[in-house]
Amino acid sequence: MVPLFSFSFTTYFNRIFVAAKSSIICLFLLFTSTAFASPAIPTDIAATTEKVNAAFWLSKLRMALTQTNFEAGIVTLKGEKTESFQWVHGVEESTGTEVERVSPLIGGGVMTIRKGDTVTFVEPNKEPYSVKSTSIRSFIPPVFYKNAAQLINSYQFVLVSKSQIAGRSAQLIRIESVSKHAYNYWIWIDVLSGLPLRLAFVDEVGDVKEQVLMTHLTLHKEPAPEITKLFEFSTPPATEALIAQRQETNNWNMSWLPNGFKLIKSDRHHVSISREVSDYYLYSDGLVEVSIYVQRPLESFNGPLVLRDGATSFAMVHANGFDVTVVGKVPEEIAVKIASSVKAVQQP
Repeated sequence: MVPLFSFSFTTYFNRIFVAAKSSIICLFLLFTSTAFASPAIPTDIAATTEKVNAAFWLSKLRMALTQTNFEAGIVTLKGEKTESFQWVHGVEESTGTEVERVSPLIGGGVMTIRKGDTVTFVEPNKEPYSVKSTSIRSFIPPVFYKNAAQLINSYQFVLVSKSQIAGRSAQLIRIESVSKHAYNYWIWIDVLSGLPLRLAFVDEVGDVKEQVLMTHLTLHKEPAPEITKLFEFSTPPATEALIAQRQETNNWNMSWLPNGFKLIKSDRHHVSISREVSDYYLYSDGLVEVSIYVQRPLESFNGPLVLRDGATSFAMVHANGFDVTVVGKVPEEIAVKIASSVKAVQQP
């Protein structure tokens, strides 16, 4: 199969890896010399010229993610830690069904396969399982597969002038938190293909907390052979994400959450760290997700405990007679504030 287009980011990646240890302020000056944005928050993403242009590029990104046949190499950087993945996507011409696969290049790890709205996780020596989802939540936020306009109540879109990434023309879109309760999200979109060349979680002062780099990209007119084989892959039955209706899992009130976060699912299961039974809640603002675990207090825990891995914060605190753990891609102080706000619902 002759690829329509191919390029390599090897040299660029080596430079970026070194730069990832320092502030992104220099990149900010490089990429935003002609930047412009309106501080007003429109009721529609197309309300101003900037938003029209941002909407155009995000629409181009969505179409590329869902309609393009491609193979790519991906590297995620979290401080000094890096992980490499192969990302393959294809569309079955006769049915229009999307198939994509994300697999680690080093070690066993978990291979993730999506067919349409079913995502299957395959791990060595374990039974595969499936969930309902229209995207693989590995390194691309699900909102980019849908309509990014749903973010306008919580984020503003800043269109920055085009720049060169390894000789490729890329359009930078900065998605900035209005309330400052979440990280900003920067995405560089390839002008030719519409696919993301680089994505980064950036804090308020411009420091990169976590980023994703595309190390190589090959576009195909038809799905790659390995994707063609996955068209026949039989996925296990998928489970739906449910909001628990049982009274015992509805005993908690999240009295404070950042603007735009809504409940996606809730259930009761074991926390892997303590093995204690916990009430679990998953919230999302469309761009990032936050998991909340509520359990009986542990005698060995004196708290609070706050950790961070890249853009992901972990906060565990004592709150009103019980322990609350929050995990999500939000600043540490926000994770602590969410955990401290959990209160027991007063029963009639």
